[in-house]
Amino acid sequence: MLILTYEIAREDLDDRDAVELLGTLLPIFTHALDRAARFEMETRVTYISNELAAVQQKLERLDRNKSNFISVAAHELKTPLTLIEGYSAMISDMVKGETDGHVDSLLKGIHNGVERLRTIVDDMIDVSLIDNNLLSLNFQPVWLSQIFRQLGYVLNDSVTSRSQTLNIHDFPGSSEMLFADPERLYQALRNILVNAIKYTPDGGAITVDGRTLPGFLEITIEDTGIGISPDDQAVIFEKFEQLGDASLHSSGKTKFKGGGPGLGLPITRGIIEAHGGTIWVESEGSDEKRCPGSTFHVLLPIRTQPPDPKLARLLGLEVKQKEES
Repeated sequence: MLILTYEIAREDLDDRDAVELLGTLLPIFTHALDRAARFEMETRVTYISNELAAVQQKLERLDRNKSNFISVAAHELKTPLTLIEGYSAMISDMVKGETDGHVDSLLKGIHNGVERLRTIVDDMIDVSLIDNNLLSLNFQPVWLSQIFRQLGYVLNDSVTSRSQTLNIHDFPGSSEMLFADPERLYQALRNILVNAIKYTPDGGAITVDGRTLPGFLEITIEDTGIGISPDDQAVIFEKFEQLGDASLHSSGKTKFKGGGPGLGLPITRGIIEAHGGTIWVESEGSDEKRCPGSTFHVLLPIRTQPPDPKLARLLGLEVKQKEES
């Protein structure tokens, strides 16, 4: 419109009138152009917002479907697993003392396979509980030093087979009584230690330490492994996420870069957050030659009173508190 007005003014008006006309109409054209551009921008923003909302709805529906599938698949697998375990135990009792060691090794292989598959099924159920905010905790008196002492005993064979060193230090607060779910806390800390063993080369070291903070207890698990790149330090806490090429992973659970369903750390995060804590990891980066290592930080609230008043009365804590007051 501006170009057309300029051409008409040049043809039909003298220079003075043409300049006056253009000077009068130019602010109007500029305002119209600004309004048109703003309207077009608002239209594009609205369109993109609607598209993003539709995509978000699809992703949320996909995530719900995935969670539902995990839950259904896990519960459906438990029945045949129980049958296989039961029948293999019956066969073992029937042939006990009547066969050579070859049959016993086959039955042991079936038992080990069932146990490994049962662990995966249990992890799938835990993920489903965490996704649906159904994870319940059984708060009891807990001493972290005892949990780590038990973990050191359980993981000793895995550490020894890899020529690694597991150093568990007594740190401030580790011998103090806390209220937490000991089974779930054991599961969470075990997942971190197994992950450290898995991604630390043979001959490496894993160190457990910690400190007390105002209202919290910080646990650090440091390894001399291959490390984690900054881009992956948040991804590893998402379910089914694995670092590197899964086809190159070894099959052993604690072998170097051993494969797995990618549920250990997400379950750990869910358990820690259910306790009111948080977890994060620090690492310079990923390098299999230099091995910069990783340090996992677990922050747990120092809970000295059970959340259930019945448990407090059972342990005599309520009476003690009244006497002190």
